[in-house]
Amino acid sequence: MPAIAEIVRQITSTLVDFGISSDEAPIEARMMLQRATGFSQEQLLASHADEISQSATDTLNRMLKRRETREPLAYILGEKEFYGLKFQVDRRVLIPRPETEMLVDLCIDFCREYPNRGRTVAARRGPAGFPPRAGEMSEGQRGPEVAAPPTICDIGTGSGVIAISIAKLLADAKVTAIDISEDALGFAKHNADKHGVEIDFVNQDATLQQSHAEFDIVVSNPPYIRSEALSYLEPEIRDWEPRQALDGGADGMKVLEPLIRSLPDLMRRNAPSAAFIEIDPPVADHCLDLAKEIVTSANIDVRSDFAGLERVLVVVRD
Repeated sequence: MPAIAEIVRQITSTLVDFGISSDEAPIEARMMLQRATGFSQEQLLASHADEISQSATDTLNRMLKRRETREPLAYILGEKEFYGLKFQVDRRVLIPRPETEMLVDLCIDFCREYPNRGRTVAARRGPAGFPPRAGEMSEGQRGPEVAAPPTICDIGTGSGVIAISIAKLLADAKVTAIDISEDALGFAKHNADKHGVEIDFVNQDATLQQSHAEFDIVVSNPPYIRSEALSYLEPEIRDWEPRQALDGGADGMKVLEPLIRSLPDLMRRNAPSAAFIEIDPPVADHCLDLAKEIVTSANIDVRSDFAGLERVLVVVRD
């Protein structure tokens, strides 16, 4: 039986034959071998001259057979890292991507720039677990005024990576995560339990028309790929990831437009508030123009990702 170093080379070559890029193949080979052997990355490197068990070989072969169909490695492993945390994933949820970590960074930066100074809300919560709107309850119904932690709503939460990462980093934040898919919410709840954070999960569409809620921060990675463009994507995305989480309609704006139009009602009016929405670069100008038309008295721009692509619509009310 070949040694681990040779097995890595063999798997890498096999993955390249499957159509995996030569940059990604050696990374995937080591990840698959770690899962099959139970070794950490350090143990794998230290054992490069050793052989692996027959059981590990059988597990590795099963994973390779699945990868040959271009099933994403994250689904084969059942997990994906995001913002330094590991999250459970399978075909029912979108696989988180590095560029989406920008949304978490922007939320954290906003909370640092606008710390909670003197904002108060009623102690009692509003309908369906959402924070109450200003003036929603009569004086007789209101509880004592208490210091208000930031309220954050993750729209289209999927596996929960954005909401959970924020909740881990902002311990006092009140995070609401919504998704139209009950399957996705089940995953998100499992991941929240795994990471020990409390989040209000709501089964609802992206516009939150019935929420009667205002938030300090609205964050979202909605479906935004044009329907026609889906057929040109890598098979890992096109054939395996949930279409509902990808398909933005004919122009990519099927979810983005109503979401942007709902921002004036979702963003808090009596204190600094923000919205950070991941977008497809081809619709960046459309999203920017629409946001400027819809959200008044706000600073609005588009931020680029590390690849230089226009990736996040930023709307900030001072």
